[in-house]
Amino acid sequence: MRVAMVGMGTRGDAQPMVVLAAELARRGHDVDLALNTDLRWLGQRLGVRTSDLELNAREFMESEQGRKWLASGDMASYVRWLLDYKRRIADLLHAKLIEHTADADVVISGSVTELEAAVISEAAGAQYVAVHYAPMRSNSAYPHMVVSREVFSPERNLQTYEQVEKANCPVFAPFVNELRAKVGLEPATLGTAARLEQAGSLELQIYSQHLVPELTEWGPRRPITGFPFPSDEQQAALNGSVDPELDRWLDAGDKPVYFGFGSMPILDPQAALALIEQVSGKLGVRALVGAGWNDLDLGTATGGRIRVVGEFDHESVLPRCLAAVHHGGAGTTGSSIRAGLPTVICGVFADQPFWGARITALGVGNTLAFSDLSPDTLLAALEPLLAGRFAERARQLAAKLRSEDGVTTAAEAFERTVKA
Repeated sequence: MRVAMVGMGTRGDAQPMVVLAAELARRGHDVDLALNTDLRWLGQRLGVRTSDLELNAREFMESEQGRKWLASGDMASYVRWLLDYKRRIADLLHAKLIEHTADADVVISGSVTELEAAVISEAAGAQYVAVHYAPMRSNSAYPHMVVSREVFSPERNLQTYEQVEKANCPVFAPFVNELRAKVGLEPATLGTAARLEQAGSLELQIYSQHLVPELTEWGPRRPITGFPFPSDEQQAALNGSVDPELDRWLDAGDKPVYFGFGSMPILDPQAALALIEQVSGKLGVRALVGAGWNDLDLGTATGGRIRVVGEFDHESVLPRCLAAVHHGGAGTTGSSIRAGLPTVICGVFADQPFWGARITALGVGNTLAFSDLSPDTLLAALEPLLAGRFAERARQLAAKLRSEDGVTTAAEAFERTVKA
């Protein structure tokens, strides 16, 4: 079976697709994966046949104006900017997706390209499989993530999905129907979610059921698989072994608190480092800082109490930490909770505030908006987590996440549902 996969987005979007692609290829499927130019190496490291979308996620995320809107919490302006970006890249993206999925039996896509990939697979007569990093579809357990972090009544929760669909329809319908005309399809009268439901398309939910225990109403079409963590061998291929200097630093003192913001918008990296220094100093803890895409000097600072690192193996290093503070991307959330770390999520947009709300409700963390981040707010969120009861609950939840095999479960759901 020829499987065309698309993992457009940041590393958090791409890496789960790479790991799933490697597993499907191991099972004998003919897999082609398409990634952004700057992340194509992920697929190549795991031996997956990987093509180039000729788009750069880092250049997109590092737009000065876009980062300012994200940092300030101005989501309306940021979404308008995203839509404008999609308009500007539409011809290139459509051409690359049509080329990549030609002759495919199945198309698998993350949510960044769901609108486009669903249309292109329909035109090609291929089956479509969606990959979701958080609950995106209508359910009575949680409201739509863009409406509220607070849980309402089941009836009100359901209404929020209708509310968002009604607002989205006039915004996204032109994108969809322009592409449908390009590939020879009639205009759509239903939104993407409704069309996929009508077609019975598989929608893999690649996160842990233990973080959303109230979500019991979804059946086999939307299996909650668990996070698709790389194997130890894959981790080594993707990140290398733990840097000896970092290894020595970790062993040289008490467990540090991990601070990492990945691809999120740190407008003033030195001010962010000063904030971390202030908070960790007041708490009397060491700090391990993941620079992500931000411009920070790697190495030690403040007499060795703070260490700044680039890419590293989360699965090997995070269990050696005391707690975590990060932006709340699904993958990073899965990693910090799986490591047994009480976690502060400083959410910016999309699913990040949702995961912040979930870890707070489960009693393993706290959350605040990234735009509200300050020494006082971070101290107030982090200090309680250093108490024993949070650590114990985090250890208990970690054991549940470690019992899951998200990659195998996702691949088995694919093979059960998708027909050759």
